[in-house]
Amino acid sequence: MNIRKSARAILINNKNKVLLFRFKFENIKGENVLWVTPGGGVEEGENFEQALKRELFEETGLTLNSVGPWIWTKEVIFEGKEKDFVSYERYYLIKIDNTDISFENMALNEVRTLKGFKWWDINELLSSTEEFFTPQIGKLLLEIIKGNIPNSPIIIT
Repeated sequence: MNIRKSARAILINNKNKVLLFRFKFENIKGENVLWVTPGGGVEEGENFEQALKRELFEETGLTLNSVGPWIWTKEVIFEGKEKDFVSYERYYLIKIDNTDISFENMALNEVRTLKGFKWWDINELLSSTEEFFTPQIGKLLLEIIKGNIPNSPIIIT
């Protein structure tokens, strides 16, 4: 089974709000529409940190000199329309002051499948009935906001 490596950002602003995108996943059976963290696939010759910097620039317009700590890992098997694959994801904590984002560098397929974005407050996440790629993201982020940042990456589902 193919493995797709992804680098994802837990992008938190100075008001403790997290940025999430709402995407329609067209290549997955069912074409789910879910709230996801910014980030994406690791390309040939890149490491996870390089991929995350590139993806954040493309998806938000943000330019980072460095990324924060790797805090979560997730593996998910997807039923693709053409073939199934494993998504291996690393999540990095990134805190920023600026909440202005730009989509001008976003790939056309991402623009087409983007259904919205929002800076989520922790209480909104905890009480939301929306569908999140990581269903327990509110509880996980609450720990981060409280200052409980893992010393080494934890496995999430």
